[in-house]
Amino acid sequence: MTRFACPAWTIAPVNAAMISAVLDFADIHRDLGGGRSLRRISHERAAKADMFLLLGRDVERVTDIGLVWNDREDQIVRVTDDAELRESRFMPWEDAFELFETEETDERAEPLRLCA
Repeated sequence: MTRFACPAWTIAPVNAAMISAVLDFADIHRDLGGGRSLRRISHERAAKADMFLLLGRDVERVTDIGLVWNDREDQIVRVTDDAELRESRFMPWEDAFELFETEETDERAEPLRLCA
C-alpha cells in the first residue's frame, strides 16, 4: 500500500467483555467432536436489550466471534473472528443496481454516466 492510498477501515479488536458475553449468552452450539463445541451468539440474541446494555456499541461485533470450547477441560481452545468475512461481502443494495452504465458493445469503454 502506498502512503497516498486510503487506509482500510479498522475493525475493533476482540476484548474480554465480548468473550465473556459469548461464554455467558451463546445460543448457537455446534458439536465439533472430541469433546469440543463451537459457541456463538445469533443476531436475534444480540438484538435484545440486555445485550445492548452489556456491550453497548460492540453488540453487533459480538456476532462475529466464535469460541471453540473444550467441554472436558472447561476452557477456551480458540477464538475465531469472522469480521473480515463480513466486511468483504457486498451490501444488499450493491447487488440491486450498477452504479455506472457502459457501452454494451465495447467492454473497454469508459463509463458513460452515473445512474442510480
